[in-house]
Amino acid sequence: MKSAAALTLTITLAAGHGIVTSPPTRQVGDAFKAACGEQPFNNQKGDAYGNQQQLEQNAASQKDFDAASCQFFMCKGYQFADNTANVQSFTAGQTVQMKVDIRAPHTGDCNVSVIDLGTNTVVGTPMIEFQNYASTTSGVAENNTDFEITMPDVAAQCGEAGKCAVQWWWDSREADQTYMSCIDFTMA
Repeated sequence: MKSAAALTLTITLAAGHGIVTSPPTRQVGDAFKAACGEQPFNNQKGDAYGNQQQLEQNAASQKDFDAASCQFFMCKGYQFADNTANVQSFTAGQTVQMKVDIRAPHTGDCNVSVIDLGTNTVVGTPMIEFQNYASTTSGVAENNTDFEITMPDVAAQCGEAGKCAVQWWWDSREADQTYMSCIDFTMA
């Protein structure tokens, strides 16, 4: 029994890599569980730091996985319905402080963009972009985990909750892993 617990702990710790810690991001809940299944739900409840590819691989063989509803490639499948009390209110030109926790670096590219949740497309251009992000050779630069973004004027597209999110997207080709966090928001 002790070895099984140790193995579970090791797998959980090895899986964790990076998430946005501020502003508040989407969390898993009952809507995620209904769309993505019990196994991905338990995985994310235990370790939200894991990558999209791992979730897809784990969910693919599960009978309760609904690929059309889950959409791991958008906000890691986390559902707006679980996060209606977590919606931020931003204004055009507002500076937003972002904090990221990276537990295991993998060199890659990263950007923070506004995304249209109906089409999973970037609205405008990224607010910030990084290359050589979370480098395994030079280390994680401070500006990779503590930085500011300036909100564009997206009031026309993002005036209603559930239409848009700020998405932090980190893609490491070196590890073939993608990480993302979404911040639901409105803009008046």
